[in-house]
Amino acid sequence: MGENRIKRYMNDVLDKVGKKFILTEEEIKGIFEKAHGEIVLPVSIFNSRLGMLEAASVYLKDKKGFSFKETSRILHRDYKTIWTSYNKGKVKNEKG
Repeated sequence: MGENRIKRYMNDVLDKVGKKFILTEEEIKGIFEKAHGEIVLPVSIFNSRLGMLEAASVYLKDKKGFSFKETSRILHRDYKTIWTSYNKGKVKNEKG
């Protein structure tokens, strides 16, 4: 099965699940994360303005509600590194 075909199939499945159970895309992602014990970072958070760690830190703190301690555990980085990346990312977003 080609990659494009798999993507179309998965999008169809997600659309059907969302419509059948009246779920938003965020709710479906949350269910997936809980079922697989993984955190899903959307590709759309990564842009040329922010570094990868900055983008991930801002997303996990602001959108997912994780603390700096939780984020540092998830990303396998020091607490202070996450705090610094988050704050730099917030400043860049405000300027952007």
